[in-house]
Amino acid sequence: MSLNSSFVDFLYKKYPGMPRLEVSDRLICETPVIISEQTVQQIKSEIATYTQLKNWTAKNKKSDYEKLGLATPQNYSVCDSFDFHTDSEGNVQLIEVNTNASFLALGVNLYEFFGQKNLVSFSESDLVDMFRNEMNLAGATHPTIYILDEKPHEQRLYIEFLLYKEIFKKFGLGCEIVDATDESAVLKIPPGSLVYNRHTDFYLSETKSAALRNRFNSKELFLSPHPWEYFQLADKIRFLDWNSQTEIIKPKSLLSVYDLDVESQEKIWGLRKNLFFKPKSSFGGKGVFKGASITKKVFESFFGQHFLGQQLAPPSEIDVEVEIVKDGQPVKETQKMKYDLRCYTYNEQLQLIIARVYQGQTTNLRTAGGGFAIIKIK
Repeated sequence: MSLNSSFVDFLYKKYPGMPRLEVSDRLICETPVIISEQTVQQIKSEIATYTQLKNWTAKNKKSDYEKLGLATPQNYSVCDSFDFHTDSEGNVQLIEVNTNASFLALGVNLYEFFGQKNLVSFSESDLVDMFRNEMNLAGATHPTIYILDEKPHEQRLYIEFLLYKEIFKKFGLGCEIVDATDESAVLKIPPGSLVYNRHTDFYLSETKSAALRNRFNSKELFLSPHPWEYFQLADKIRFLDWNSQTEIIKPKSLLSVYDLDVESQEKIWGLRKNLFFKPKSSFGGKGVFKGASITKKVFESFFGQHFLGQQLAPPSEIDVEVEIVKDGQPVKETQKMKYDLRCYTYNEQLQLIIARVYQGQTTNLRTAGGGFAIIKIK
């Protein structure tokens, strides 16, 4: 049995009520990522500084949020993550902030599967307490949590939705999974419900999100994560704001960012080899171009199209043993793979760190031998 099959079997034995389904055989990586205690402490310190910048955003940019015509909720947001690369000395560099990060529930179980304690001793009980706290803060009165995503059954990590459902059930909460594109299903969610929002229409601006937007604004439904959290932390424009503001000492991990709507082409062309380019509205590595390998024509197409140029921060690498086929026979060989550190937080407190191991340009769960990996301290 493969490692991934063993992990899935572990989940089904723990929660026999979970429906069985096919799962990617590149979901998890057997090789743990080793980091220093100093790196962990630096992560905590940097997150604390980004909390100050989040508060700065709330104070100085709320009028920009209000122009979006969206409610400002009272609850925090579940499943934030700060995604870092590390340099050769173990110093962290922030790649992006994600306000609907996947794999938190699976990550807690991944440490258990490997028989390892996670760095913050975050448990399934703590996970449920987080959601209960969101219900209390928001004023949710319905005892069922609704997990919302676009065509959830087609999502690569649909198994995590099923896992959440079993965890909630274990701790006395109901749970239903809803397709964000099915307006009738969205309208059937009972008033006063908390919606665990995994949909990537972060500002509820698409036509298919109209029903959800209206119910969120009228406070019929409470979202977690929600648009206000995305605005404060994960909108790519925050990187520009945080670099230009002068009230808060900038975090050491904050990378330089350039707004291609205002910068000169000549200046950015000269810097391009140390930059990568992405749309301001991108997420999950979508639409990302490495500056060192683009043509002048492609480069010029970025201007006027709401693109950013962000300082390169090459990921660290680890050696991973990968099974390949040679002469018709399976053999194992060691390959270099990249990784980043996904650091989950709630109310700015670190909960869990998981590594994402991959090859190529982005983390995509398509690399043989790659996937999510646990962290160990050297």
